[in-house]
Amino acid sequence: MNLGENIHNAFEVVNKTHENVEKLIEFCRVMAAEKKEFDLMSPKFLRYKSDSDYWGWNIRWMFLLFQDTQDELLENGWRDGPIYVLEILLYDPDGYYETNEPRVEMAKFEYEDIKHFSPGVSAASYYYFADPLYDVDYEEIEDEILVAEMPEEMTQKYWGVKRVVCKVSLLVDIDYENAYDVIFGTFKILKDK
Repeated sequence: MNLGENIHNAFEVVNKTHENVEKLIEFCRVMAAEKKEFDLMSPKFLRYKSDSDYWGWNIRWMFLLFQDTQDELLENGWRDGPIYVLEILLYDPDGYYETNEPRVEMAKFEYEDIKHFSPGVSAASYYYFADPLYDVDYEEIEDEILVAEMPEEMTQKYWGVKRVVCKVSLLVDIDYENAYDVIFGTFKILKDK
């Protein structure tokens, strides 16, 4: 196989992967609407995208934001409770985890005061959720559930986030039959952590 065929095949794999991720994202949107347990707070997935940086040409992670429908709806459109974050990470060149396999991370972000948030969230606001997931030390509390209390400088920088509780699963372990339980079932578990 020559270099041109390798590049073509690599893009075929990336495109097929993005197609499957789109199906997972759409599944989450539909399930949130049908089950009415969690509201989708980000109509578009959050991600890093840039014309001037080649990393921005390659979407390697996506974030969807949800909130529990049992939490009080505020005037700003948010609910008075944690934000549940679904991160889909396809490529981790920094080697943050022991494996480089694509994964999903379900997380609960607890805030000082969500009542003062601006309405809505832009797709470019991904770093408000990516940085607290990766720039702190986590402690395992039980069954692969991790928790981190945010240092004051992170609380001030990232919308007042005080604490993050999360769990990671491999993306390849999720299929149509278990996707709801893996994602939204984990959100339900994290509610009490």
